[in-house]
Amino acid sequence: MLYAARSHIGLVRQMNEDGYAVHMDWRPMSLLMVADGMGGQAAGEVASRMAIDTVAAVVRDGLQQDPVDASDLLRRAVAAANDKICAAARTTQAYLGMGTTLVAALIDAQQVVFAHVGDSRGYLFQQGELRQITADHSLVAELVRSGQLTEEEAKYHPQRNIVTRSLGSAAHGQSDINVVRWQPGDGLLLCTDGLSGVVSDADLAETMRQLCDARTSGEVERLADHLVELALERGGPDNITLVLAAHREEDDG
Repeated sequence: MLYAARSHIGLVRQMNEDGYAVHMDWRPMSLLMVADGMGGQAAGEVASRMAIDTVAAVVRDGLQQDPVDASDLLRRAVAAANDKICAAARTTQAYLGMGTTLVAALIDAQQVVFAHVGDSRGYLFQQGELRQITADHSLVAELVRSGQLTEEEAKYHPQRNIVTRSLGSAAHGQSDINVVRWQPGDGLLLCTDGLSGVVSDADLAETMRQLCDARTSGEVERLADHLVELALERGGPDNITLVLAAHREEDDG
């Protein structure tokens, strides 16, 4: 597996409240995560880091069990993160109202198990097509799904940043689980809306096509840099965080 991860503050924000983690050496499955924190002062950064760390700890312990039910494990890990963030917000005044999105992927050679809360996204590039596997938990996404907005109108809607689910909200912290098959030659992208909100699907698809043709870790690193550059060229209005993974081994030559 070839992979790369990036997080950039962007050109407008004063702080990077995003977080990510890549645990490719775990067995029998690897874990990838991206989170986008929200809250006053540094609380968003605290929430995203708490989510990343808690999910990692629960998944790491769960992978030691045999057999592993990946969907149930990921669901329990996200629920534990939600509980921990809620508890911290209740007991620490500075953390009141903090929360975070999360998209996580447990992967092996045959499948990808996604869990997500909020509008951070998981994409799969397969057979020349880019597919958004996760469905945004956001106000504009719900309006699009109900037919009240078009996709184009949603891009410029003044309330496009409002999420309808987040970790840290006791009533709205439940994750959606999606399981997809993948194989050598496929590619995976996890990202916050600092990338997906400003870079077009066409540009994402072209970069993912190149990812699936990549033969070395260096090529994947350059593609991760390229995606950050695209977001910055389009104004970089938010923190930009992404994880790329290509289902292939690095060429020795």
